[in-house]
Amino acid sequence: MTYNEAVQWLYSAVPNFQRDGGSKNYKIGLEGPQALWEYLGFPGRDIPTIHVAGTNGKGSTVHMLASGMKEMGLKVGVFCSPHLFNFRERAKIGTTMVPEMFVAEFVSAHKTHFEQYGYSFFELTLMLSLQWFQSEEVDWIILETGMGGRLDATNICAPELCIITNIGLDHVQWLGNTRALIAKEKAGIIKPGVPVVVVQNDNETRPVFKDSANEAGAPLIWAKDFNLPTDLKGIHQHANRNGAATALELLFPEYQELWKLGLNRVVKNTALAGRWMEIDTSPLTICDTGHNADAFQYLVPQAKAAANGAHIHWVLGSAGDKDFGSILQLLPIDNSTFYWTGASSPRCASSAVLAESAANHGRYGNHFTHVQQALSAARTNANEQDLIFIGGSTFVVADLEL
Repeated sequence: MTYNEAVQWLYSAVPNFQRDGGSKNYKIGLEGPQALWEYLGFPGRDIPTIHVAGTNGKGSTVHMLASGMKEMGLKVGVFCSPHLFNFRERAKIGTTMVPEMFVAEFVSAHKTHFEQYGYSFFELTLMLSLQWFQSEEVDWIILETGMGGRLDATNICAPELCIITNIGLDHVQWLGNTRALIAKEKAGIIKPGVPVVVVQNDNETRPVFKDSANEAGAPLIWAKDFNLPTDLKGIHQHANRNGAATALELLFPEYQELWKLGLNRVVKNTALAGRWMEIDTSPLTICDTGHNADAFQYLVPQAKAAANGAHIHWVLGSAGDKDFGSILQLLPIDNSTFYWTGASSPRCASSAVLAESAANHGRYGNHFTHVQQALSAARTNANEQDLIFIGGSTFVVADLEL
């Protein structure tokens, strides 16, 4: 089996939330991943681990941690999702992605067993990552939850530390329709006696985290405010920085100067992409994977500030199961032109549907089948001093030809 055949099999042969959403046998629960982990010999079980959950900011926080630890000389395996441009981004050590040969050999060796038990795409990619990390003898593993926490496949781990980033209204059909209910699901990663760093301290979610930590006998640490530079742009990154820095100070107090340096070298040390990422300068063109209202409450003012009074061209798409209306309400009408786009992922809403929804919110624009078509139209219309913003979904950014 070649690498391409292995990846195609993973995409087509098992339940896949990234491809299908929750409509096709979406699986949650720990019984399946626990059995699969046991079958494979518990790869990575004896390697110290950090477990990260939350609505937004998980990926940035995970890569900030990895970058800080890399500056300390540690070899760190990072499991994260979804990927942007390459399936192999889901398992990385520094800037090195899991090798194609390892992916092919992993699937080939266990394909019959996988087919027999019908494991999910996420479960298999998690185990692929853990197997690779063990073979590479990493010093630490950082696991990012896929969606929730309590029933997320990554929750089979026994971490040294847990981190919970911000809590917003996303995946409400599975996690609950209030921030308190969602916080309870995310707090499901809290383990007995294991310290947990919580980034967001507000009236609605604070009691949830206090109760969950007390029930588990887990030390609860609220993220401190660190005035440290980071190369990840975006006003929302200060919260992610504070969470990562609080965790690193807790774990490695004697190496502060090194991990602080790492917070400002995240892109260099980890090749993280898609976070307020500049892809052109004339006109200034930014892409960002933020995909819900909690993200856009920061992205919209940041775009306005970057445009500095100039026109903003919004190239936007959305997954079909997202509350796109809540994003639309945040978008400025004045000084804006909208380009509604589809994407190659079957989970994305059609651009025609988005355009109709947007019109109902007073945001009118043309719609395009492909991201590059929408971007080309924006570039044609934009003046040199304007801003082009591309986002609304990870799948939109993933379709960019960079």
